Amino acid sequence: MEESSKQNNFMTQEDLSASAPSSLWKDAWKRFYKNKTAVVALVVLALLALGAVFADWLTPYNPYEVVLSEAKHGPSVAHPLGCDEQGRDILTRLLFGARISLSVGFISVSISTLLGSIIGIFSAYYGGWVDAILSRIMEMIQSFPSILLAIIFMSVFGRGIQNAIIAIAVVSIPGPARIIRSSTLSAKEMDYVTSARAIGCTNVRIMFKHILPNILAPIIVNATMSVSGAILSLASLGFLGLGVQPPTAEWGYMLSDSRTYINSAPHMIMFPGVAIALTVLCFNLLGDGLRDALDPRLK
Repeated sequence: MEESSKQNNFMTQEDLSASAPSSLWKDAWKRFYKNKTAVVALVVLALLALGAVFADWLTPYNPYEVVLSEAKHGPSVAHPLGCDEQGRDILTRLLFGARISLSVGFISVSISTLLGSIIGIFSAYYGGWVDAILSRIMEMIQSFPSILLAIIFMSVFGRGIQNAIIAIAVVSIPGPARIIRSSTLSAKEMDYVTSARAIGCTNVRIMFKHILPNILAPIIVNATMSVSGAILSLASLGFLGLGVQPPTAEWGYMLSDSRTYINSAPHMIMFPGVAIALTVLCFNLLGDGLRDALDPRLK
């Protein structure tokens, strides 16, 4: 009897592990893993990123080498996606173009998310005239179509990857700023913020050490879905001839170059278009999956 009572009083290591509370991120990963569509989108994007990084080793062709004897050739064993009007391998140019699109997408979204988060959290935390001024500035930027502002910026400052990144980042700031402002308005009324004020924490510490870590979920979701918009904006600028400098391999520029041959060589415009559509779709599906996984109401 005494032994059995002792055994009942002590839990095994397995019981302790099973009874230990799981974290939000572990629960989120479990929910995300159950979303097969989001997982497939993540795998496709990972393969695309690997293809872009290792493009030099994955293809034997130079994306800028002109071979007029193979101009506009359709898909074949040597060229799985065919060649363009100058005989350049389309698959090679798509892989190298993925470097440009993904880099511009991630960098521009990182800049806009950082600046938008700072603007949004300051606006909501301080309120009053600070909130009024910052909100009006964001509303002014958002009142114009983002692609139109990007076109104006590129027209004034010229083409190039750096200008494209800045243009896309600037016009994308209002999105994360409004989301962070809304989340901060709710978070700053929580008990942990009141406790931080009571023990003498500075406003900056409260904002960035207490509030910001607790509103990361909407920031991550918005940033993920914003990458697709940035890639689409870059492709639009490239299609209009305002993006990167030719002959740089970029998906929108490839579309613009091949539209003349839509009847004689439809593969030239089809594959860049599929690459843009598939990448944008995968980022949107990934963002939807993250939004569902990080929703605390599903915990």
